[in-house]
Amino acid sequence: MTAGNQRHQRGFTLIELLVTLMIASIIAVMAVPAFAGFLARQQLASDVNELISVLSFARSEAIKQRSDTTVVFSPPNAATSKRRPESCRNNEVAEELSDSNGVSIIYRYSGWCYWVVKSDAADEILRLGQSANITTPDQAFSLTFQSLGDANIDDCRTDLSDPCQITLISQREGIAPVTLAVNITGSIRRQESQQ
Repeated sequence: MTAGNQRHQRGFTLIELLVTLMIASIIAVMAVPAFAGFLARQQLASDVNELISVLSFARSEAIKQRSDTTVVFSPPNAATSKRRPESCRNNEVAEELSDSNGVSIIYRYSGWCYWVVKSDAADEILRLGQSANITTPDQAFSLTFQSLGDANIDDCRTDLSDPCQITLISQREGIAPVTLAVNITGSIRRQESQQ
């Protein structure tokens, strides 16, 4: 190799690296909010699918076992004298209350919990789920599926001609809520609301 023939070194200049980094950071800044929205939509969809699965399971168990199967819903921050199942006792607060009958314990929990029980064996939990996204109804309620697949939804609805409507809303703004409608026939229908 002679002195006149020098090899050209390959690489990037500092300017090229800085421009590339600047473009990458602009893309990242634009993508993070979209990704956060995607994750919130996925969490809401997961909660909705889990709730549909639990309701469908309860209905199929009622038909299969030919006995009533109940899905019990317990809201957050509601004072109750009955404890939730073991797996749903997150952030349990027990308060002692004194009255003329003696001392009683009242329990409060954070987040919604729902579980499936056979009506003739209320202490046997068949399935259990939790959600922070349920907004209506806002009180404790239960749905009982009967041996032919129909449902007793009187505990859930306000008007006897309406189906039981369970609405789930994402904690993030701009994501449409989802309502599940359970009819007396036992059918479960998903309704996406418009915002």
